[in-house]
Amino acid sequence: MEIVTIYQKYCLKIVQKKCGPHLFITAYFYEASVNLIAALPFLYQELNQILRKENAVVVLERWFGSDKELDLGIRELQPVDDKTQLRNAVTPINGNPCYATKDSPCTGFAGMQIEAVVPSAGVSVPEFIFDEQGCVAGRQWKEGKARFIILQNLWDSDLSHSRTEQTAVTLRLAEQLLKNESMTYQDVARTWIYLDDILSWYDSFNEVRNAFYREIGIMPAWENTSVTPASECYLPASTGIRGRSLSQAACTIDLIASQIPDDSGFRVQRLTNRKQKDAFRYGAAFARASVIENDEYAEVQISGTAAINEKGDSILLRDVEAQIRYTLDTIETLIEEAGFKLTDICTSTAFIKHEEDLPLFLDILKEKGLENLPVVICKADVCRDNLLFELDGIAGRNKIKTEKL
Repeated sequence: MEIVTIYQKYCLKIVQKKCGPHLFITAYFYEASVNLIAALPFLYQELNQILRKENAVVVLERWFGSDKELDLGIRELQPVDDKTQLRNAVTPINGNPCYATKDSPCTGFAGMQIEAVVPSAGVSVPEFIFDEQGCVAGRQWKEGKARFIILQNLWDSDLSHSRTEQTAVTLRLAEQLLKNESMTYQDVARTWIYLDDILSWYDSFNEVRNAFYREIGIMPAWENTSVTPASECYLPASTGIRGRSLSQAACTIDLIASQIPDDSGFRVQRLTNRKQKDAFRYGAAFARASVIENDEYAEVQISGTAAINEKGDSILLRDVEAQIRYTLDTIETLIEEAGFKLTDICTSTAFIKHEEDLPLFLDILKEKGLENLPVVICKADVCRDNLLFELDGIAGRNKIKTEKL
């Protein structure tokens, strides 16, 4: 089910999609809000109404915008809601919107992403996970015998550390929080990693992550084979993109982990893509996508995807239209393996290097029948300077039950 609501007064669009017990809400300003101070409380009010109507409890909340607007929207204007858990834990990322004019830079509030769980028979009410300082670091809930954890806005509090030291500390923090909940990093299905000034140190970041993944035993022995079956890849899906938390940390991590017993009815699968080389073969340790499903529904975590070919090379250089089209086609090829279409995307983020390319992206979406794609669009550098566009997301579909004759 998809519900699209447009509030012209505030230049605001909210898209709701449900998949199993999960409710995805993507809210974004499709152009600069005429009155952000009025628009943000209105947005908060609408989100709370949606969540309360669905009896849904937030398990992931992420905001994108320039620092001033993030501070305004998260710290000052919006009270915490105990029933819906809205704003109890937020990942605030400096992801400037792409709407701009010649005389006005890309500043403002881009939008937000929410994932919520609707408790029911067999689906527990999400509970908080706290860090050592007593702050909310995430949530956990059960669906039957399976247990899920989302951790968010993890970062190294010692900003005197180098960028690579901050990365190592943040990965260890995630590992410890999972250990506190009787899980391990091997249970992680998806990460979102936001790196300040990504182009200046992405290779160093990868060295730290690769070393950590080798230590915990999930880095594939890619040197020994030319093809690694998806069934033998235990890396999480991931987004690695330019972004800085309000904390000013160099590295900020969100993640999803799952503890799935054999008799839970759930299955987990990593996907590879015939149009792209496995990322870990060129030094970036992540799977192209991961699928979690049971007999009721299926969700695919789509890693950040850009115009990289089956050799691992950046392609279609300096041609943003071709890169956008290739990225969308590549994602479509990837998720088709699990029975999904682009229209199944429940929430997504688009990262555009040059804000003047925004109208082109919107035209391509309209051409493909994706004008209501639930997407927050940010101006951001991708992991390579010659890549002009990246898209990540979560796709979901409910399964149709058929009675046996």
